[in-house]
Amino acid sequence: MLPWWFWVLLWTVLVLGMLLFFVLTGIKLFRGFMKLLNEAGEASDRVADALHQSDEPIDYGVLPPRAPAGVPALFRDPQEARDTFDLEKEQRIEVRRARRVARKALHGQPQRVSDLKLF
Repeated sequence: MLPWWFWVLLWTVLVLGMLLFFVLTGIKLFRGFMKLLNEAGEASDRVADALHQSDEPIDYGVLPPRAPAGVPALFRDPQEARDTFDLEKEQRIEVRRARRVARKALHGQPQRVSDLKLF
């Protein structure tokens, strides 16, 4: 059997080691938390700069004409509704093609032969 003072010394060393571990872990967590807060502050500054609205009005360009959707289409002649849909679909396809050609020309990218309508 070991003497009583050995057990007191052993438990004292264990408790002091545990306290040292908790203090060092707390310091590491505190530093990590402060670093996280610093990064969050910088991120919020970047977001605020990105969301800052200028005094100049924004030009969104010309909006494409659109037919009202909903109940009035229920009472139209089905063939007339289909013809209108097909016509507007062709117009949307043509607008997308024109935007694609303009974008590729702006960036100096090669064009599709079908987009250029050579044939």
